Amino acid sequence: MTLPKPVLQRLLILLCLWLAAPAWAIPAMWQVGNGRSQVTIYGTIHALPKGTDWFTPRARTAFTKADTLVVEMVAPEQPGAMADVVQQIGMLPAPVPIRDRLPEEQRARYDAMVKASNLPLAGLDGMKSWLAAISLVQIEMLTAGIDPAAGVDVTLISRARAAKKQLVGLETPRGQLELFNSLPEAEQRLLLASAISDSGEGGKQMQALVAAWLAGDVARILKDFDDASLSPELEARLFTNRNKAWADWVQAALKRPGRRFMAVGAAHMAGPHGLIALLKARGLRVKRVE
Repeated sequence: MTLPKPVLQRLLILLCLWLAAPAWAIPAMWQVGNGRSQVTIYGTIHALPKGTDWFTPRARTAFTKADTLVVEMVAPEQPGAMADVVQQIGMLPAPVPIRDRLPEEQRARYDAMVKASNLPLAGLDGMKSWLAAISLVQIEMLTAGIDPAAGVDVTLISRARAAKKQLVGLETPRGQLELFNSLPEAEQRLLLASAISDSGEGGKQMQALVAAWLAGDVARILKDFDDASLSPELEARLFTNRNKAWADWVQAALKRPGRRFMAVGAAHMAGPHGLIALLKARGLRVKRVE
């Protein structure tokens, strides 16, 4: 079984687990609509090194003027609530060894990972394959010093709550996890094998994408995503269908007065099936402002 390297790269960017970034950034931002009914669309990263300066004056002004913050998902405020959801849908009835779910050529690499790690990787055996894959990526993220608490979404949600802005989640916490949980086991195991295959290399793969996001280089993001490494089903579940649903939301929101600051993953902005292209195809005037 030959594993295409872009599979893990695309999983990483989907989860936005990024490596070290310089202390400046001008991420891409667009506006749709007019002053009475307007949506600002801002591509985000869900985890960053602490201290990364990404909130430009123009983005800060657009956020401040907005009465509503729109994000992919608003995590529960109650401590442990998200972990409860993961526990409910992400665990197996009985453990199945991770190495038994891997192709033969990946097992020795996984054994070496277990031996070298100070973490209780045996706990992965009780997880469904999709959750084990994400957990391995998160371990690499934490090892590299990437902090989800410093992510753009978390920061914006905190500021929105402090400013008493309305919060809108395009998806529910459970709904986001179901994007992976509902995948066929073969697709889940491909993600798992890819996470192990490129363990230790994810950071290097992501450096160019980090630079692209920081510079607002949507064309570069598209170039790194324009491959056939994802099956049509996985592509539809994780990208195409969600982009269409979000375009529906923007179109409906513009029929009502109000200013919205919509902050969703930067990976969804680029390409002919990206959110920006979908909105333009519907005849909406989309202006890039940063």
